[in-house]
Amino acid sequence: MTQSFLTSSPGSHSHRSNLPRGKACMNCRRRKIKCDGKKPVCGQCIRSPGTAEDCEYPLEGRSRTQQLEETIKKLQSRIGELETTVNDGQSSIFLHEPYDGGDPSFMAVEIPQFTESWSPSGATSPSSRVNTPTSASSSSSLILEEPPRDVIERLVDAFLGNFSQVGFFLDSSAFRHSALLPFPFGHHERPSPALLSAVYMWGCRLSRASDHPVYNEDAFLVCTLQNIHQDLGGRHPHRVVHSIQAEILLSFYYLNLGRPVEGIYHSSAAVSLAISGGLHLIRSSQLPPPPCFGVLETPFPPATDSLEEGQRINAFWTVVILNNYWVAAHGSPSAIPYHDTPIDTPWPLDLEDYVSPVSAFPLYSTPNAPPMPDYQQLFEIVGGGSTVSNFLGGLNIDGFSPLAMLSKASILLERAITFSTRYSDHSDVGAFDSLDALLEQFLLGLPIGIELGGDEVPKRSLVVTQTLTQAAIIRLHAHRIHTSDVSRNKHLSAAKAVVHIINDTDLSQWRHIDPIMGILWTTACEVFVAELARIQSFGVLGRLTRQHEELSACLDTVLSSMKAFSGTSPVIEYFAARVERAYEAVSRPV
Repeated sequence: MTQSFLTSSPGSHSHRSNLPRGKACMNCRRRKIKCDGKKPVCGQCIRSPGTAEDCEYPLEGRSRTQQLEETIKKLQSRIGELETTVNDGQSSIFLHEPYDGGDPSFMAVEIPQFTESWSPSGATSPSSRVNTPTSASSSSSLILEEPPRDVIERLVDAFLGNFSQVGFFLDSSAFRHSALLPFPFGHHERPSPALLSAVYMWGCRLSRASDHPVYNEDAFLVCTLQNIHQDLGGRHPHRVVHSIQAEILLSFYYLNLGRPVEGIYHSSAAVSLAISGGLHLIRSSQLPPPPCFGVLETPFPPATDSLEEGQRINAFWTVVILNNYWVAAHGSPSAIPYHDTPIDTPWPLDLEDYVSPVSAFPLYSTPNAPPMPDYQQLFEIVGGGSTVSNFLGGLNIDGFSPLAMLSKASILLERAITFSTRYSDHSDVGAFDSLDALLEQFLLGLPIGIELGGDEVPKRSLVVTQTLTQAAIIRLHAHRIHTSDVSRNKHLSAAKAVVHIINDTDLSQWRHIDPIMGILWTTACEVFVAELARIQSFGVLGRLTRQHEELSACLDTVLSSMKAFSGTSPVIEYFAARVERAYEAVSRPV
């Protein structure tokens, strides 16, 4: 049984003094403190905030860097497997060399037949699967020139107008300018081939242009896949940052389609690139990691200005958000072990605030949350990796931009899921209470929509942030609702809060929404369905109660929102159908 964070190990001193060299856990090594070597959790980690569950001992002969490099090797190998053609296994993408002044570039594209689709972890195969759009069989091919300027402009504007609120960390105006430059595809002054193809792909989906016989979503998807592993080996001056952005856009695309295998793969690739590039140690006193083979032959050069540094900071936190989305969407383990990976990169800002830091985010910088309970001050704040560990330790004293708050909410959801998965009983009351208090404090510190005025981008981010936090409360308390009235009340109240968020937001003005909302809304609906099933056991009398009417109204509200976005998000469409079937099942007469 894992001990509470507030409990010390009685035998820690005797074990610690005789511990052989090299046998300390990874947390104690990183913090450069003595470790008692006790397993499964050492005494130092038990006394530290949020580290007990991640106390790990290294495998013999394999350091963290070596493990990371092995992961990158596997990812690169898997990229090659996914992106070779079905027939001959050879890449069919041909890029013009932009530096030799030759003819305009072109892309030879093969359209594969994609068959895998959403299958939630631990669930049976759904009766109706999410289909990936495809316009040709696996053997069909075409030669695709880059679209004309007017088409490029339409696709780029459709993307930036709908997607910039999350998942895109580059400067929008600078990206648009470079994308429209009259240079060939792959030129060093334009975005990298994979990134530009990914933006075209998303532009098709967001502008309803997928039915074009040539410039359609399918063709640009394959262009992106076939360029993504070539870009890193090229000479583009922004190859690494643009590759991270392209991986993020691909992963979000597969999340939107309900394709977890490909989505998690590209998310993991983005994490590996970000960590190997040292984006988690921006402005850190720690030494950057050594260059990784084949990915970064030389370390990241210093940022040339504050905007470039800001883009790198925002790139890292966008990767964090995406990683946590997949933990929530599919139950896959986090690719970022937060207490094993030192994270010193500061919380992100809006890009314009890196250039003109003048009282950024006045509405966010004065949170109205009360101080944490006194027992939080007993926590020993972890040394290295202070950004995340300080936040999890209760020191929420900075980082109040929309992107920062979204990052924090996603971390809280990941922590709640990880905790509830590892500790399904009451074995760690101290850690449970700590995370529960942190969630309450964070929720009280969020602004309300009316404070943001007419600025739609922060409003959209706030809706996702609020819903992520309520989903974290649901997931944390889910395994205690049958043994604790407090947990049952918080569990249901958080689900109802999701409905209040919907009622307080004019979603009719949005054509596209963050695809994670489909999973978060489903989490709330599962609470209502379970409550309705409980009431159903009372027979006809139960259905006549006010509580039954309220729960039904909540389900109707969430389902209505899910159906409104089903046309642009197959994953939301899939989960809406699943919720509707469950709703119908508990509504049948007994």
